[in-house]
Amino acid sequence: MQEPVHLSTPDRIALALLLTSVGGFVDAIGWITLLQIFTANMSGNSIHVGMAAGNLDFSKLLPFASSIFAYVLALILTRIALEIGGRIGLLRIASLTLTLEATLLLVFTYVAPPLNHGHVPNQDSPRFFAMVAMLAFAMGVQTGTLTHLGPLTVYTTFVTGTLTKFAESFARAAFWSYDTAKSGRSLSYVVGALGRQTDALSSLFLLTTWICYVMGAALGTAAKAAWELRALYFPIAVLACLALLDLIRPIARREIREQSTTPQISAL
Repeated sequence: MQEPVHLSTPDRIALALLLTSVGGFVDAIGWITLLQIFTANMSGNSIHVGMAAGNLDFSKLLPFASSIFAYVLALILTRIALEIGGRIGLLRIASLTLTLEATLLLVFTYVAPPLNHGHVPNQDSPRFFAMVAMLAFAMGVQTGTLTHLGPLTVYTTFVTGTLTKFAESFARAAFWSYDTAKSGRSLSYVVGALGRQTDALSSLFLLTTWICYVMGAALGTAAKAAWELRALYFPIAVLACLALLDLIRPIARREIREQSTTPQISAL
């Protein structure tokens, strides 16, 4: 049986940028709908957990803690699924994970009660906690599906680490430019060579990732204002298309291979 062709690195970069836009889109809608609970940005949720604990207000702690728990659980289960897929030779895991994410988003739109000024009215109901966990789980699944792009580790649902890595790559590229120019190279050579320099290319990609996340959040906010939770049909459609793409050209093949061979450590 002929081995399927995997996505090239440029294709995976485009895919990561698209998923990053989806992450920003969904997180913005979740934050507005769930009364300022993040479903992808766990740094913000962790701060809220700490503040609630410091005030001994454990009732306010629970929604944020449930989001963190669901997100981490989804991330663990997704990486386990990728590992199992790699061991048994199942390359099209992304079609399953992205379909699961799309399904959770669709269910989220239907289990939501009538919104009050764009928000879920009752924060103490089981339905509210289920909605928080559902959206956070979906974002965890997306994060775990695609993280490795060559030497870079990129997360498509939050950008704190992305900005850190951008700053590091940008600084290295700046020193490379200075050292190259100091060695006697012309300015035109330095500018031309920057288009091929690894850190310069990484900086450009990481900055573009941040821009896509912000644009996704802006579009999500505008779409929710116009269509409420029906706005989630847009990322659902994108995820469905990517799941179909995975059946033709496995999205997570390199993810599986890299996870199964060399463990990577990345600072968030």
